[in-house]
Amino acid sequence: GINAEYGKQWYQRRVREAVVSTQSTGVLTMAPGLGQLTIIPFVVAAYDKTKSQMAFYDASRHEDFLFISGSKMRAIARSGEQPPPGFMAPSAWDVMSSFYKNLAAQS
Repeated sequence: GINAEYGKQWYQRRVREAVVSTQSTGVLTMAPGLGQLTIIPFVVAAYDKTKSQMAFYDASRHEDFLFISGSKMRAIARSGEQPPPGFMAPSAWDVMSSFYKNLAAQS
């Protein structure tokens, strides 16, 4: 469907951006003082609804994935809601949620 095609195009764009990013690594490591810097390329990860855990994004299964941005994650934490099961270790979520709830209460 349209969502799967959009997901595939989105993923292909990210791969192209990663290639450009990797090429930029060479430039960064030539800068004075940054020779020892290790820049690690990454693969897009998202919440896999079929496995109830984070996983590497697979464009052929686009509808199985949920992309939770940092902004959305902070909003969920502030509101006291729970993330999907398997998104984050419960103890880590408690710490983060507590932090953002306290931050919201101070403002």
